[in-house]
Amino acid sequence: KMCPNCGGTISDERLEVKLPCMECLPEVPKKIVQMLKNEETFFAGVSEVRRLLKERGVLKSYEVFYRLEKEVEDANKLLYKATGNKLWSAQKTWLRRVIANRSFAVLAPTGVGKTLFGTFTAVYLAKKEKENKSIIILPTSLLVKQVYERAKQMAENLGLDSERTIIAYLGRLTGKKREEVFNRIRDGDFNVLIVTSQFLRRNFKIIWNEGANKYSFVFVDDVDAILRSSKNIDQVLMLLGLPQDAVANALKLIYLKRRIAGYYARRQQVPEELYNELNELKDKLEKILKGKLKGCLVISTATGKPRGTRVKLFRELLGFEIGARTEALRNVVDSYVLPESKDIDDEVVNLIKTLGKGGLVFAPVSKGLEYAQALNEKLRQAGVRSEVVHAKEKSALDRFVKGEVDVLVGVAVYYGLLVRGLDLPHIVRYAVFAGVPHFKFSINLEEAGPFRLLQFAFNIRPALEGYEQSQLDRLVGRIRRVIYDLDAAKVQILTEALKEGKELKGRLEYLRKNLVELKRLLIRELSKKDVVKRLEEKTMLVIRSEEGQQFIYIPDTMTYLQASGRTSRLYAGGLSKGLSVVVVDDEGLFNKLVRQSRWYSDEIEWVNFDDLDVEKLMKDINKEREFIAKLIRGEIKPTEVEDLVKTALVVVESPTKARTIASFFGKPSRRSYGVLNVYETSTGRYVILTVATKGHIIDLSESGGFYGVEVSDGVFIPIYKTLKRCLRCGEQFTDEYEVCPVCGSREIFDQGQTIESLRELAREVDLILLATDPDTEGEKIAWDTYNVLSPFVKSLHRIEFHEVTRKAIENAIKSPRSVFLPLVEAQIVRRIADRWIGFSLSKKLWDAFNLKFLSAGRVQTPVLGWIIQRYEEARKGYRIIFTIVLDDGKTIRLEVEGPLKKRPSKIKKEIAEKGVEIEYLGEEEETVFPPPPFTTDTMLREASRNLRTGVAEVMKFAQDLFELGLITYHRTDSTRVSDVGIKVAREYVTENFGKEYFEGRVWGAGGAHECIRPTRPIDAETLLELIRQGIFQPATPLTRKHIRLYDLIFRRFMASQMKPAKIVKTLIRVKALTEDEPIVREFPWIKTATEEGFLKVYRVFAMTEPPSPGLHEIKEISYRRFPLLPLYTQADIIRLMKERDIGRPSTYAKILDTLLKRKYVIESGGKLVPTKLGKKVYEYLTQNYKDLVVEERTRYLEEKMDKVERGEENYLDVLKEFYQEIKKI
Repeated sequence: KMCPNCGGTISDERLEVKLPCMECLPEVPKKIVQMLKNEETFFAGVSEVRRLLKERGVLKSYEVFYRLEKEVEDANKLLYKATGNKLWSAQKTWLRRVIANRSFAVLAPTGVGKTLFGTFTAVYLAKKEKENKSIIILPTSLLVKQVYERAKQMAENLGLDSERTIIAYLGRLTGKKREEVFNRIRDGDFNVLIVTSQFLRRNFKIIWNEGANKYSFVFVDDVDAILRSSKNIDQVLMLLGLPQDAVANALKLIYLKRRIAGYYARRQQVPEELYNELNELKDKLEKILKGKLKGCLVISTATGKPRGTRVKLFRELLGFEIGARTEALRNVVDSYVLPESKDIDDEVVNLIKTLGKGGLVFAPVSKGLEYAQALNEKLRQAGVRSEVVHAKEKSALDRFVKGEVDVLVGVAVYYGLLVRGLDLPHIVRYAVFAGVPHFKFSINLEEAGPFRLLQFAFNIRPALEGYEQSQLDRLVGRIRRVIYDLDAAKVQILTEALKEGKELKGRLEYLRKNLVELKRLLIRELSKKDVVKRLEEKTMLVIRSEEGQQFIYIPDTMTYLQASGRTSRLYAGGLSKGLSVVVVDDEGLFNKLVRQSRWYSDEIEWVNFDDLDVEKLMKDINKEREFIAKLIRGEIKPTEVEDLVKTALVVVESPTKARTIASFFGKPSRRSYGVLNVYETSTGRYVILTVATKGHIIDLSESGGFYGVEVSDGVFIPIYKTLKRCLRCGEQFTDEYEVCPVCGSREIFDQGQTIESLRELAREVDLILLATDPDTEGEKIAWDTYNVLSPFVKSLHRIEFHEVTRKAIENAIKSPRSVFLPLVEAQIVRRIADRWIGFSLSKKLWDAFNLKFLSAGRVQTPVLGWIIQRYEEARKGYRIIFTIVLDDGKTIRLEVEGPLKKRPSKIKKEIAEKGVEIEYLGEEEETVFPPPPFTTDTMLREASRNLRTGVAEVMKFAQDLFELGLITYHRTDSTRVSDVGIKVAREYVTENFGKEYFEGRVWGAGGAHECIRPTRPIDAETLLELIRQGIFQPATPLTRKHIRLYDLIFRRFMASQMKPAKIVKTLIRVKALTEDEPIVREFPWIKTATEEGFLKVYRVFAMTEPPSPGLHEIKEISYRRFPLLPLYTQADIIRLMKERDIGRPSTYAKILDTLLKRKYVIESGGKLVPTKLGKKVYEYLTQNYKDLVVEERTRYLEEKMDKVERGEENYLDVLKEFYQEIKKI
């Protein structure tokens, strides 16, 4: 029931071409269909559809969509009339939200026209309705004046009385004029009020006038000033018409959620009364807000740094959170210079003379401001217009912006003005570091500040062991959770208190105490010689002796990334390119900076400055800066260029995947949209809204037609309904039930709600990108989503990526495609085949056994047969394995097939008394090649053994790792390694073992799919360290089993890209002596490796010296009885499914999981054992419906589906053939 007009039943053909159902519009001219397909004529097509619906008297919900689009089109014309500009894609999205009265934060780059949008929207609302009042809050009086003049001009161009419509407080008004302005504000004699945030704070009572002045639109263009004060936030909320008791209750809700989150963090059970209190508060807040007139709040920010509790009021009361841009988003050429002479200063001067204006020069923090001033003096003597910037001297910044200064010099310190406080994409071109950015402090750490202590703690950790390491982790965890939320002023207070031993209050005192304890621990450990030795070997630290005193140097990677990031900023159209040059004064320290920088971003590529085409690079950078400057001055119009910033909705299946993708481009703004959480970020070129469907949104109906498929004259029409899920037991179904058909719960979630929220969201954007998983199931979800959203958006595309990394996402966005229908058709065939055989045979089972939970499946039934057959075979014979520990501690295992002439206990006793003889038969060297990287089946087999867990759980862990961007797609039968994969391996192997160990291999044939591999050259130990340091913050927590699976995938892949190993085998003969004939066995004993090769990372067998030749006494002996043929494990079944070609990577785990859930099979000691029920079900199915459930038939069907997938067979022909068989049941 997806018709965009009447909400009734509709075909996918109609949805695809953006039309209502046949009942609403039986016939539509082809011309209108063509208009809807074209982005330029889309709205004209919508208007025509609406006209036809109105003429037939059936116009319903389509009118809501039409009116929204009509208003945006009308506003666009008014903007053109007012300014000569037209709305850009992003501005249209914002306007749609304002029209719908949805508050939000605009986290968008310089040049997008945020202030223009706010100004025009206020004037437009005044034009639309004379009762509308808007307030624009700006940071400075100068901006107030500029916006006032602009708003007046807009109003006049639109035929409004600008003097009456618009009022601004321009500052320093006196006497009568001041009184007149204040009276007009108090009396609400205006439509648009423009003031500074300072004026709002001082004169709120006049602006609000006890709630008499109701503001329909509040535009905040000074987010930092507003967020700085909790009073400001409360005032803004009150301007929107929100009562004070709503704010008070929302704060209680925030604190309560924080308490509940604390229980989760400590992995404790949340008391039931807290949940009850939470629900009561939510209900209370809902009642307070119900019917209250709320205005629309728009907060504009280029960087966004939300802090504090009260910021969360926006989430609770208005449904959005403010995001922040990431400094990891950078487009910087990272280069270095190795000076021939030791004079760093001369090298810096030469570089500046070469690179020209728009430069930043950073002095190392260990040399301080004095060195920065001396360097500046040298630059000025060389004719460079440079000045120093520091906390007490900021005036040079203004002269830099005006073009009076070409280069700024400062100190490379994390909170420095030049490092963090500069966002000038039209001016800053390059950065030069006069030495490797670093921390330097005495080994006694007495003078170290909070961040130095923390940085040192991160670096010293690998050199610590046992209790000391655990204690360090505990302290660092406590400090890190709080310290990164502090602003610079509070950090300064904390630093001084730490030095002077002063006590503080609240969170700052909590931090100070933990920092003091951390300092004591570090000083104690550094007094140990073995720790100092391990520091140099294992960590990022460099220890230098200077004038008889030891100093520690640590590369300051965070400061380097922040400082060099000033050269590359987001703007309307992308991410500006910048250049960074490190003049290397310490090669050892620089090498560690290079290595550590790759932890933060796998896209950093260091190059020698001498290898750059500097002239061309600077020409490109300068050209881009000129373009950005024109953008900022408003000289670039949308009519002159293609939309520089488009709004795109990216749809994925999983919330984890959505959060991971959004996190690549900053801390996303988050909005609640019906039942969806929407994450909004900016790439410069796109404003991206990322949302998750949480899996399939529709599925085959359980009623109607032949098990959900209408069959008519050889045509098969699947009937789809929205998917429902029981929130208590997890059962999924499509038919309408008031209670869950399994557990009876009324807590049922309908994906129809997800579709409604998606459709609301789709109306905001111009482009939808379907980013579901790269397989047939993902393609089907993409197709379903495409159809339900198609009528509401101009353009929909499919994007595909096999790893969730920023680079992969950006490349996918650049290469959109259509949904590939053969993949969709193959999935439709698979689903219908499963439904037909499953429902047909399951009903037969219900009748035969009178048990409604029984099921049958085309793949699960033959797999059940394998398990039963092996169980029967295993009972026919047995073997005895004796485990013998010799007097030299070596263990050997001897296998004896039954039946035996004596009892095993008797043989055991005899061997224990008489001993074992060892004889060497020879020795040989053998080359052992590494195994290929994992495919789904090999990963499941290996991981289920290593992790001692079921394949379904392994698959879930792998899904999490993929969605967090740690591994490539995990449903694959390809061993192929891409160029990117080979590069990842080369970097890790070369850096950790040497280039002689690397041997890149492609393994599989070409194609889109790839093996399962890590996305970055980071091993499990480093990954854990990055999580501890907060460098990598996964969207969902990683458990120990996640890490173990990642470690397995990582080591297997690295092994596949390494040299073979050469091992030495000793062939030994073992004689276990008894009263009768001895038990004799010969086997090779792997002794050692002459060339380790891949065995350095992936040990596939043990290597020890064999027992010495001669007679050995027995230290210990035991035996166990095993079946001659061992029972299958889950890993064995996966291998068989792969070998016998039934099932697919996406279904291996599900099939086993179903057999276990249905109780057809149980797992005992890791082995699969059929139950009586399983045997009876299998016997019934094979006796009555053998042709449908035999392995050969299942394999034949899989081949047919593969042909459909490749476009070699028509899916309707395959369904027809299968239908003829099923009908016979």
